[in-house]
Amino acid sequence: MADMKDNFPVHTFGIQIDGVQLEQLKEVSGIGFEQEVITSQHVTDKGAYYIRKQPGPRKPGELTITRGMDQNKALNEWIKQTYEKGDIPSARKNVTIEMKDNTGATKRRITMQRAWVSSWDGGTITAGSSDAVNEKVTIQYEEIKVEDS
Repeated sequence: MADMKDNFPVHTFGIQIDGVQLEQLKEVSGIGFEQEVITSQHVTDKGAYYIRKQPGPRKPGELTITRGMDQNKALNEWIKQTYEKGDIPSARKNVTIEMKDNTGATKRRITMQRAWVSSWDGGTITAGSSDAVNEKVTIQYEEIKVEDS
């Protein structure tokens, strides 16, 4: 009989931008990586045709964070580095997502390297509404590293 294990529930997670913890987190999407696929066609010395697929260059990625808007200045300053100042070299930071188990222990750490903010959406504001405002931040990154704890 196969070893029966529970799936890993990820309802608790944390995000750090160069070590600065973000708060009011709601959702993260776009976690993953992709590589190009190189397909080559060959003929052997005996005339047999075959196809080979192999990994090509890694593609950069995009991550979207949805969070409750708050007065955290660290995120706003990071956004300003690219949008207002155009200072991409200084804006490139490492973004780390820590997936935690139900005891709060980090079980997986995912680091997006050389990341910067490409877009910000300030959410919807409705007159007379008592709903909290959520903001979405889209982050571009060049490499991803996944580590299990």
